[in-house]
Amino acid sequence: MTGAYRLYGAETSAYSTKLRSYLRYKRLEHEWRARTVETEEELAKVSRFPTIPVLVSPSGVAVHNTNPVMEALEADLKEPSATPSDPATAFLSLVLADFADNWLAKVVYHYRWTRKRDQRVAAQRVVEQFYPGDPPQDRKALEDASIVHMLGELKRIGIEGDLGPVLEKSFKRFLKLLIPHLKKHLYLFGGHPSIADFAIAAQLNQLLMDPTPAKLIEKEEEGAFVIEWCRFFEDPKPGGPFEPLGDLVDTLTPLFKDELCVAYLPWAAENIEGWYAHVDQFEVSIGRDAVSLTPMRSAATSFKDVRKRFLTAQTLPELKAFTDAVGATVYLQRPPKVSGGAGSPAPARSETAPDPAPKPANKPAPELAAEPDADVPEAEAVTKVDAVTEVDADAAAGTPVVEAVAVDGAEAVADLSDVGAEPADPAARTE
Repeated sequence: MTGAYRLYGAETSAYSTKLRSYLRYKRLEHEWRARTVETEEELAKVSRFPTIPVLVSPSGVAVHNTNPVMEALEADLKEPSATPSDPATAFLSLVLADFADNWLAKVVYHYRWTRKRDQRVAAQRVVEQFYPGDPPQDRKALEDASIVHMLGELKRIGIEGDLGPVLEKSFKRFLKLLIPHLKKHLYLFGGHPSIADFAIAAQLNQLLMDPTPAKLIEKEEEGAFVIEWCRFFEDPKPGGPFEPLGDLVDTLTPLFKDELCVAYLPWAAENIEGWYAHVDQFEVSIGRDAVSLTPMRSAATSFKDVRKRFLTAQTLPELKAFTDAVGATVYLQRPPKVSGGAGSPAPARSETAPDPAPKPANKPAPELAAEPDADVPEAEAVTKVDAVTEVDADAAAGTPVVEAVAVDGAEAVADLSDVGAEPADPAARTE
């Protein structure tokens, strides 16, 4: 593999900083290209979709979805590894990464865009990063338009109804359970960072940017430790070896049992069933709270992959004993199919076959993300950058373009050093 990668992203995109941290860990030569007004035209030429991050390989192929990229690089470059050597912990790393990308990301969106102080700080940051030189004279109007736009996006990325307070409770539990584990282990699974570490650290670093969640973290008894752990991912390095599940179980068990199996896994399981059953809303109990939510296609697609991998992983006795003990097995296994009869509802989408007729509201529509601000044309430039810094290609948070990118990215990036796909040029932007 020769030449350098180019990574287009933004500091306000967890998926951009996650991939940058991973590239630094792998010591892969790359150039960070912040998405600004100066790089707008350049990014449009190399990007197949109006989302970030975009990684352009040395051979000139652009890919958007971080997880397939990282898996492909793991297969090509074994050291330093980000894949636990124990197959049981390797699977649990996948679960925790999915938790970060799909659930913890919602926590970030919620804190960032539902409180006035956090909204204003976030909007100011968007303008500052998109216009790194002299800001436009109508800066306040651009900030206001950015806030209006993102408030309109919340339902589309899966934040609706009474979910906000549920997300806050979930985050506080997660933080309290994460700290004891990291106090005993350098990373989640021992002395090397896993894909889950990169994903979780990236989301936590986003939360540290915003006043309300940053204060929550700082007020924790070991809040300073969490902050330093997150900062370490600016340029992470391996320590000792990965540890087997048996050496991690004391503090990993509460993390799964008292948080993932309380919030993320029940939601992920109900979401995937709701999506493939064509329902408009599904009900899920998260702790003592019952919420009604709209199924998210991208989250369903992501969790389908988790369940698919569990089919093999559950044959590992140590892993199965762990998932049974924490209460995760029931969510990771697909529920038995119910045969239909006369008068039965429409057949559900197959989890193993392409969806022949996706719901119009969730149908992949790159043009929707390319023109998200028709309701606020006076702030077109900054709301365009807002759409791509806050609705990321890997967010799996219900954004229509995400689903198209995720499928394409998974197919296109079998080997980044010589991807068998079309070059990254404007002519390659149609599917």
